[in-house]
Amino acid sequence: MVGPGERTVKAGAVLIVAGALVAGCFWREYGPLMATHVDVLVGIARKGVDLVASGRFTAESLPELTYPLERAQAFAARARDRAGGAPPPSLDAFDALIVRYRTLVEAIDRERRDATGGDARAALAAPLAAVEDGAERVRGALREEHRLR
Repeated sequence: MVGPGERTVKAGAVLIVAGALVAGCFWREYGPLMATHVDVLVGIARKGVDLVASGRFTAESLPELTYPLERAQAFAARARDRAGGAPPPSLDAFDALIVRYRTLVEAIDRERRDATGGDARAALAAPLAAVEDGAERVRGALREEHRLR
């Protein structure tokens, strides 16, 4: 016969194993999920610059830029929580990309009021290049960690 104490121990062991499996699933999908966030950030960054340069970016367009940033920040926080002590280099690179993307969003918001055409594109070239470079750094770190092909 199994007493109530043994059931509690068994239930606790099942929960620990289930938690480990869920954590394992996260890390198995970590690389592809991060790569998707990187692709979205770069794509939206380029679109934002194009819209400002064409004079079609308005204040109402800003959430289109900030929503991917919020989702990327949430993913990074979740990964950092699951990483425990030492995060993988790709996560540090991803955090740096998030900072670069936020800087670009702020520049786009400024430039949409002040410039269009070539002037806007020129003003946004360096922050966009920083985002693109940051994205390549993340992809390189993911490849080194064997999380991306």
